[in-house]
Amino acid sequence: MKNKLIIAASVIILFTSCADNSIYRQSRPIANAGWHKDSAMRFIAPVADTVSEFEIYLHVRNTNDYPFQNLYLFIETTSPRGISVADTVNLLIADDYGRWTGKSISRIWENGFPYLTGIKFANSGNYIFNIRQGMRRDILNGISDVGIEIKYRE
Repeated sequence: MKNKLIIAASVIILFTSCADNSIYRQSRPIANAGWHKDSAMRFIAPVADTVSEFEIYLHVRNTNDYPFQNLYLFIETTSPRGISVADTVNLLIADDYGRWTGKSISRIWENGFPYLTGIKFANSGNYIFNIRQGMRRDILNGISDVGIEIKYRE
């Protein structure tokens, strides 16, 4: 019971300490059955500031059961005006020796990857981010959560 309290406190501290200049941070859990290639994680981020520069980060949590060094993601971003842009990113979540990168909490590893930096949003309103796995497997195991964070550029 004491270990669970320590882990819960660590997670709370991690999220509150990183959110100082964030305007949006959300994470979605992946079912234990795995992440199906057709299942998109949908994030709706309200943006009001069209003057400042922002950074967008992708957050990924994986377990020791994840079988790969990297993770390909397909990202579709839709602006408030309905304009969509598709992108593919390759995230390295293990080094060349197979050691997980990022911060560890028990058997779960968390990484935050810069996705876009120095961007200005053209319009205020809701930006929609749909994220799918692109690993050539119908069902991908070992990814426990996927998230997105938008924060002011430092």
